[in-house]
Amino acid sequence: MKVRFDMTVRQKTVFECLRAPHAQDFLLAIPIDGLGQHISPVEYHTILKYRLTIPLYPVDAICPVCRKAYLDSFGEYAVHCKELPGFKYRQDMVRDVLFDICRRAGISFKKEAPVNFLTDPLDGRSTFRLADVLVFGWVGGKHACVDLTGVSPLVWLSSQGFTVGQAALKAASCKVTKHEKACIENQHVFIPFAFDTFGFLAPEAVELLNRVQRVMHNNVMTPRSTDVVFKRIGFAIQKRLAAQLVARLPPTTV
Repeated sequence: MKVRFDMTVRQKTVFECLRAPHAQDFLLAIPIDGLGQHISPVEYHTILKYRLTIPLYPVDAICPVCRKAYLDSFGEYAVHCKELPGFKYRQDMVRDVLFDICRRAGISFKKEAPVNFLTDPLDGRSTFRLADVLVFGWVGGKHACVDLTGVSPLVWLSSQGFTVGQAALKAASCKVTKHEKACIENQHVFIPFAFDTFGFLAPEAVELLNRVQRVMHNNVMTPRSTDVVFKRIGFAIQKRLAAQLVARLPPTTV
């Protein structure tokens, strides 16, 4: 018997994203309350549905958080909704986990460091922004300004020739354009830490985490735990995404 199975554009795109390096790291993270590595059954089921393109919301349901737009059934609007909870804290949670990893590895750093030369284009040149993470003496004795940003790869669904990771790569490139020159002029190094909702990490983020992993391995870890850094970062990405999705589920679902 011949069976024809056709996938939608969204399904094909998502399954490609799930095959990317580090997209599955969070599944191997060991539940540890002290590290914040715990997630409720509802959050876990919701994340799996989002990643397997299983509908989450009724068609044409109003977003219960912002009450300004309709939810799509697969949760893409929920990922981009800028109302609380979730959107503005997604990268903050990843930053906090990176902060904790560096602290445990014995790396000298500061979170939300005022460097007095990074500017936010939305606020104008007179407003200085903080470095998400400032790592002291990271590259050739120079301090490194690490700037985190999270994106959804599905914003590229309407584009021709989708490539896994292109949304994160573009976000990293934009960050470099905005901030690298200012960092160089002030004897600092700029590192964009871009990731997407499925766990893809831009090369700069992978390079940073690999080096942090080596430091941690030398200082506090056993050889059997060589990928714990990536697991923790992957878990943080999915946990905050779950909060955004669950906050908009119908009451009968939660």
